[in-house]
Amino acid sequence: MRRLAKTRLSDAVIEEMKRMIESGELKDGDKLPNQPELAARLGVSRASLREALHTLSLIGVIEQHPGLGTVVANRVPEFLPDHLSLPLVSDEAATYELLEARQCIEVAMAELAVQRITDEDIRQMDLVVQEMATAVQDGRMRDYIEKDAEFHQLIMQTAGNRYLWHSFLTFRRLFQQFLEEAFSALPWMLDRSSRGHSRIYEALKARDAKGARKAMASHISDVCKAIKRYYGSRNETVS
Repeated sequence: MRRLAKTRLSDAVIEEMKRMIESGELKDGDKLPNQPELAARLGVSRASLREALHTLSLIGVIEQHPGLGTVVANRVPEFLPDHLSLPLVSDEAATYELLEARQCIEVAMAELAVQRITDEDIRQMDLVVQEMATAVQDGRMRDYIEKDAEFHQLIMQTAGNRYLWHSFLTFRRLFQQFLEEAFSALPWMLDRSSRGHSRIYEALKARDAKGARKAMASHISDVCKAIKRYYGSRNETVS
């Protein structure tokens, strides 16, 4: 087990776990060190470690048993895909496919999240939505993008379905890449995006499954319409 470089530390923990499982350093049924010890070995905070372990638990790679600890549940060499590098906004077909995937996965996740959301989940989402609104007001696009991705991840975690969560993980980095490219090309989308997230949050807070599903579908549809206008104007310029 090696200490990790300071990238996004929860992702780095996941990658290190993947490496250890693929190399055979960790095997089925192996018990992991307790969290303080494991965090110290990896050189990360316990918060980053908990986030990574939560992700690994959701997708079935580890199992956490009260009183027993954390054990490797399944040896899955490719439980997380390698970083994908599709050309997104510069590739019209790839962009539409990503948005289709989001509609299929995230709309269902929003509805599931209503069934399982806790007061603590609502509190965390409220903070993120407020930070997003402030980032828009201050013109801090990078901060907004980070909070946008965090908001969607909170919904995925709240939904608590490991298979849908795994599907989201396969394009999480692409999702963030898309946000960066889309907002750079269409900065006016920031305010509309913030208001769309507020509507999703309000439906989740009200535990309104139909409303959450509708708000998420509307938000992604709004993004799709903006992207279509972008491609339309770009194609007109080229022709």
